[in-house]
Parts: sequence; C-alpha cells; structure tokens
Amino acid sequence: MILKRTLTLGSATLLGLLAFAGQEVSANTASAGISDAVALEWASAVVEEVVDLSNNQISEVAVEYTANTYPWGQCTWGAKEAAPWVMNYWGNAGDWAVSAAVAGFEVGTVPKVGAVIVWTDGGYGHVGYVTEVREDGAIQIVESNYAGTTYPANVRGWFNPTTTGEGMVSYIYPLA
Repeated sequence: MILKRTLTLGSATLLGLLAFAGQEVSANTASAGISDAVALEWASAVVEEVVDLSNNQISEVAVEYTANTYPWGQCTWGAKEAAPWVMNYWGNAGDWAVSAAVAGFEVGTVPKVGAVIVWTDGGYGHVGYVTEVREDGAIQIVESNYAGTTYPANVRGWFNPTTTGEGMVSYIYPLA
C-alpha cells in the first residue's frame, strides 16, 4: 500500500528551508539555490511525501500518552479521546495514515478492533476508532463530528467502511 500526502510551501517556508539546509529547492518549476533566494519572494512549491507501507509490519514506536491537542468536537479529537496512543499533530484526518507511518506505526487495510480508521475523502478526511469487526468486513466505530455528534459515539451501527463514499480507507494499528 502506498500513501501520499501533498504539502504546499509558501515563500517564507521555502526561504527558511533554503537557508537551513543549503540545498536546492524547486519552486514553481524553477530550481532555486541559496543564491537565488530573492527569486523566492513570491514563490511557492508543492512537495509530495510518498510512504510505501508494503513492508510496514510492526509498530516500533515509543508512545507517550499526552493531552489531546486536536480541536474539541472534531473527528481527530474524538479519535484521540478513544485511542490515547494516537500522537498529537498528525494533521487533518486524511493525513493521519501517512503521519502515523512516518512516525513508525503499522498502517494497513485490514480492520482490527482498537485500530483507528482513516478515510481520505479528498478534503480534510475523517477518522474514527474501531470497536467491533465482523468476518464479512463490516465494522462498528465510535467517532466525533459525524451526524451531529461532538463526543465519540457509535452513530452508524454495523457498516461497510469501503462503501461510504468517504475516500480511500486505511487503518492505524496500536502497538502490540
């Protein structure tokens, strides 16, 4: 499984990256070195981060349980409330699978109780916490910011997560 996240960097960020790293950066298809920093005044760049999860079998992360810093009532807040092992600052829900994989968590496509489900949906995405899994692939989850909920709740009952129209589905697994 390959996950991809795209970041858009503004001119201040690009200039900082150039000054910090002293390496070349591509901005609006024009390559700029440190000597061309003035040309980046109005530049921006799109950076794609690709993570290959095909060999990601074991979560090798030391997790420190921290206070929930996600916005109250949002799906990310609800998922961290249900799964305190989730790290802060993974970004929008649609970015969580890539962020978790980069942090060393196992990410896959098989639903498991205790995992966090991630939908990409092309926008902010959506996340929830898997509470039950049936043999036919149907699951139950608790989630926030869905159907008017602000606290983690089971709103959907049993459902097939691949037929919701919310985008690509993946799961972040807790440490073994």
